[in-house]
Amino acid sequence: MKKRSEIEEKYKWDLSFLCKDDAEFEKRFSAASKIVEKSDRFKGKLKDKKVLKERLDEEEEFCKEFYPILYFASHMTDVDLKDTKMQNYEERCNILLRNYDIKTAYQGPEMAHFSNAYLDELIVDPTFKDYDNMFKAIKRNKKHALSHELSKAVSGMDFLDFHNTFSQFSDAGLKFEDAVDSKGKKYELNEGTRMKLLESKDEALRKSAYLNIFKGYGQFIEFLTENYKNNIKATVYFNKLHKYKCYFDSIFDGLNASYKVYELLIKKVHENIPLINRFFNARKKKLGMSKLHSYDLYVPVAKSAKKFSYSEACELVKNAMSVLGEEYVEELNNAMTSRRIDVMPNENKRSGAYETATYGYPPIVLMNFDETLNSVSTLAHELGHAMHSYLACNAQPRQKSGTPIFLAEIASTTNEALLSQYLLKTLPKERLYILDDFLVGVQSTIFRQTMFSEFEKYAIEQVEKDIPLDKDKLNGKYFDLCKKYMPALTLPAELKYEWARIPHFFYNFYVYKYATGMICALNYSSRILAGEKGALEDYMKFLSSGSSKDNLTILKETGCDLEDEKTYDNAFALIKAFVAEYEQL
Repeated sequence: MKKRSEIEEKYKWDLSFLCKDDAEFEKRFSAASKIVEKSDRFKGKLKDKKVLKERLDEEEEFCKEFYPILYFASHMTDVDLKDTKMQNYEERCNILLRNYDIKTAYQGPEMAHFSNAYLDELIVDPTFKDYDNMFKAIKRNKKHALSHELSKAVSGMDFLDFHNTFSQFSDAGLKFEDAVDSKGKKYELNEGTRMKLLESKDEALRKSAYLNIFKGYGQFIEFLTENYKNNIKATVYFNKLHKYKCYFDSIFDGLNASYKVYELLIKKVHENIPLINRFFNARKKKLGMSKLHSYDLYVPVAKSAKKFSYSEACELVKNAMSVLGEEYVEELNNAMTSRRIDVMPNENKRSGAYETATYGYPPIVLMNFDETLNSVSTLAHELGHAMHSYLACNAQPRQKSGTPIFLAEIASTTNEALLSQYLLKTLPKERLYILDDFLVGVQSTIFRQTMFSEFEKYAIEQVEKDIPLDKDKLNGKYFDLCKKYMPALTLPAELKYEWARIPHFFYNFYVYKYATGMICALNYSSRILAGEKGALEDYMKFLSSGSSKDNLTILKETGCDLEDEKTYDNAFALIKAFVAEYEQL
């Protein structure tokens, strides 16, 4: 793998718009520090509207000074996990943020003690028009508010970052045995090279890469189990402090969503497990195999898998998104040409891909492009996130511009769906390859993520009920779920360790939102491509809504009701049609 210095500049992001040099970092850090030093002077005075407005304005100023340098430091660390200077900058920012949270810990409890009548008054006061949702949430969650002292104590517990422990271990510490092909040739194996090796036509190489990844995690399964258990224990403990009856009450209350959505997802996915296994069986026939192993899911069924240069990928994404309008495509092009995307893999770079944005600045994307169709889809996916951030920030004040976690995966997967449909029309010779890639994506996003959520739900409930949880229970539960969801596949015993490499299990029951996100994406994209009246306007309204209303209302008002079975049935009907076509190709 190339060193960072060997990557062409055009493929490396330029974050100077966030922080141009060390001098600017220190200047902004100093300005933010001064705000932190005096931020507790409003304690006990927030009932006064003038004081409350001054406190909220000061918070705006802190965000303006602080978040650009935090994002700069953390993102520059991600492209070189051994850059001690940027690690130091990031740690300084984290310490400052912790001190700010401690200094302002009085704010939440103090506002939680406002009377409902006073909160209603603030909600309609034009002076606080950008904060009406905040006051509504305070009113709704008053019974879960912590005292000032408890809030202050919890604010200083950023050291309970079990995800960061896992990330440092998996990205910078864990090493895997080389993968070996049928001729005995060795290949470097890590999370960055894994997928490319799994796409190899050489079965021995695929199997070696697949098993060696799990064996790598399996060597440390005791540590990984304890780290994951402690993450759950901490979350469950804090939820109890907030007087929630159970973990899932806090999750769905915080999302402004309902448990009915999750129940419907489970029901509909279970109903369609035979459908995705039809795809597995058809794939087995096309590959000419007597058995389809789980490590065979990514080997291309086409005789030759098309490779894409990054410039080709950019053009394909722009063309596929042309149905979303000129402004959308123009901003995509801006992101692609202004070095807001860190494209290529390099030594010590964080694996995977993500998008992030801070208010008032353009969004940025990190990825590890490898010329595969999967990487083209990843580019479309992350730019979907970026456009969601861009349009919401342009349409909403900062307080309402954030993308709620419940809605976060919809724009990204809508882009993937639009890309797949575009490629199916424009690359007819690659139709089997593209349709196969789309259905693998459906399996990964809807079925696999729902399976993940069942595993996570099991682990959380064991901890909540004070039932001892150990590596054997976690390994056994995960393997049983794999067999339930993928009966058409031959599964190796080492698959039981796969749960230990999933970073999203540290994101507080996040994974199922990929599945609901794709359900929504298939609904939005199919309506747009069918030319349905009002479909594009609905989708643009969704992208621009940010967090201006509660999540389910935003979806319902834009034609996508996740509490209605028809929304799920529409998505699975489309998938069924693709599976049927795939079987015939």
